[in-house]
Amino acid sequence: MAKVVFLGTGASTAAPVINCRCKTCASDSRYNKRLRPSILIQKNRKNILVDVGPDFRIQAIKHKINKLDVFILTHAHFDHMAGLDDLRIYNRIQHKPIRCYLLKETFREVKVKYDHFFTRNLQHHTQGAKFDFHIVDNKKSSFKFDDITFEYFSYFQDSKKVLGIRVDNFAYLTDIKKYDDKIFDQLENLDILVVSCLRFKATDVHFNLKEAEAFIKKVNPKKAYLTHLGHEIEHFSTSKKLSKNTSLAYDGLELNF
Repeated sequence: MAKVVFLGTGASTAAPVINCRCKTCASDSRYNKRLRPSILIQKNRKNILVDVGPDFRIQAIKHKINKLDVFILTHAHFDHMAGLDDLRIYNRIQHKPIRCYLLKETFREVKVKYDHFFTRNLQHHTQGAKFDFHIVDNKKSSFKFDDITFEYFSYFQDSKKVLGIRVDNFAYLTDIKKYDDKIFDQLENLDILVVSCLRFKATDVHFNLKEAEAFIKKVNPKKAYLTHLGHEIEHFSTSKKLSKNTSLAYDGLELNF
């Protein structure tokens, strides 16, 4: 048995959005308060973090994440990687680099945006967070850490290549817009599918609600959850419009699989 914890389910602006008084942002409900998107998978006493946005420090304290065994970075957008340097705390705790899996395209961007990870600063004797980087190979479809097997696949958000993952019968696909139909071969027999859904209106770089529901229908999981939700998505009114096997994820939601 494994567990996934939704650390954040919001879009890049989170919710409430600064200076916004829409129904979602003005809500007092915890279901409408969303930090930037990230999940924690817990399996075989291992903590696997997927993405690390600018809210990670708050998320880690709230959920008492006291160790980190594996980090998976789906792509190099700010809302998914801005907390990278906060992970250096785990270097101090664990006295070793953090094993990180990512696409080669993402690795190239990390080297530019976080060059201090790779160039020693002699004045301050620090390189920021330290990682054991593992580039996932397009010729393969899985990697293994200890006794846990991760299946992976890629798709696109506009021109940005994004990494999706599957562990057992759970799959997580954030920031998806364009994909090859071969992806459905790796999404068969799912108990839980998590897919991003930004808003109701069409957008060039994210699924809207209609597109997300069409994708879910093709995959046909036992249960689907929507994440990466813009503030246009109000939890209670939107939930009434969803098909019976689909729900909105929310910050702090925990699921067993």
